[in-house]
Amino acid sequence: MGRVAYGPMDPLLEIVGESPAIEAVRVQLRRLLARPTSGRRLPAVLIEGETGSGKGLAARVLHRAGPRASGPFVEVNCSAIPETLLEAELFGFERGAFTDARQAKPGLFQTAHQGTIFLDEIGLLPEALGAKLLKVLEEGAVRRLGSTRSEPIDVWILSATNADLAAAVRARRFREDLYHRLAVLTLTLPPLRERGADVVLLADRFLARACEDYGLPRRTLAPDARERLLAHSWPGNIRELSNVMERVALLADAVVVGGALLGLPEEAPKGGTVSAGPGSLHDAMGGHLRSVLEETGWNISRAAARLAISRNTLRARIARLGLSREAGAPPARKPRVGGQRTPVAPVPTVAAPPSAAAPEPSALRWERRQVTFLRAELAPAPDPDELSEANRALEALVEKIVTFGGRVEELGHTGLDACFGLDPVEDAPRRAVHAALAIQRAGQRAREGDPQQTTVRLALDADVVLVGQVAGVPQIDQTAKRRTAAQLAALIAVATPGGIVAGPGVGPLIERLFELIPAGAGAGASGGAFRLVGRGRRVPSPA
Repeated sequence: MGRVAYGPMDPLLEIVGESPAIEAVRVQLRRLLARPTSGRRLPAVLIEGETGSGKGLAARVLHRAGPRASGPFVEVNCSAIPETLLEAELFGFERGAFTDARQAKPGLFQTAHQGTIFLDEIGLLPEALGAKLLKVLEEGAVRRLGSTRSEPIDVWILSATNADLAAAVRARRFREDLYHRLAVLTLTLPPLRERGADVVLLADRFLARACEDYGLPRRTLAPDARERLLAHSWPGNIRELSNVMERVALLADAVVVGGALLGLPEEAPKGGTVSAGPGSLHDAMGGHLRSVLEETGWNISRAAARLAISRNTLRARIARLGLSREAGAPPARKPRVGGQRTPVAPVPTVAAPPSAAAPEPSALRWERRQVTFLRAELAPAPDPDELSEANRALEALVEKIVTFGGRVEELGHTGLDACFGLDPVEDAPRRAVHAALAIQRAGQRAREGDPQQTTVRLALDADVVLVGQVAGVPQIDQTAKRRTAAQLAALIAVATPGGIVAGPGVGPLIERLFELIPAGAGAGASGGAFRLVGRGRRVPSPA
């Protein structure tokens, strides 16, 4: 297939890569966009691909390059909104339709009128809502909860899935009629491991962008780092690669980044050809996850940090692939359920052989350890009935925290508390600060595209706390946890939306990296709060 020439402003060039696989995607996108659009209705497009392979980017490119570019683009993650709220979010409701429905609210389909709606993770749409979505697709109208009349809508419907919906239809796990309505046209994105040298090309771009964002000296990848990138199987695909490069940019002290700093597991170089059948792909993913879990002693926090994914995502993959801690147990081939949520199972424990004596209960051990704490709060606090945008923001927070080796301790719909230093990581204060900077920069980038995006207030502090070890899992003493929560609450009270405030406990640990400017009096029991300003680097200002 010959190469296709694109103009300098071609939005399809946002799909970065030179491999035949990604070139084929660009050709397919161009064909989709070249179809006649003179009629009122546009064909629904289903985007298929693994988690992190760029389905959201492909949807945004289709919108920006398509006939609805001047209209709104509304993104909905069908797996992130509680099932009890999803119908109200999608279709809207009238006043009094249910408890706490104090005023009428249009749904996301109406918000997307004369634009595009992107239904991500459509395979996890509850079955009951599938029938209502089908009716919307067929009639071009929605009926709010509690209403007796339908209201016409004109939207271009894009959807995405990382499951095999065709197989789910055959297994009667997804409605066949809904599938055919959603998949009028299909676009399949290749996983990163099938894109060859695109991995290095993307890594260079992500590294350069991170250095520019944070005002850091330009960094380059050493030859052994490039070899590691090519050898890694990238189960988290482009999202994992982006997070790894951002972490490297912030934590690297040298201009040339060696392979060890990538934090990727040692893997055998890619030699012979690998079968592309579904079984081999399943086994490859399962084998990679198992190797990382075994290298980290099945510590979910450490394994998730190594993979640059959240702990819940890792648990879901363990359950989906049927992985077990029992020695030699092969991953069971369990396809992802298309019409219902995949249950998140706890990590299986090792079953003792019948002849072995029962292990003695693990002794509780306490030790004093310096831990760095981070609190992130969405500003303004989201309404409990409008969780779609808040969930996307929280997912981004968790992703950055895990990438830099942190652990989420408390989670709510308005924010979270995390800690650094409970699991073995080097320089926990530095990692916590850079996680906060990464969160801050991600928020700024999101608001560049949409000024209405939620902002985040961030607070950091450090303390020496009692940490108990129970079966090898570190837990913070309850009294210490309450004390640090109060300290973080006092600090974040003086943080501005989009800003980062550091407490007196963490100040001396990071002052060589940042200039600490007083942010307000009375924050914390032992001193004031400080706003972070970088030394020799451009730290983003609060929004």
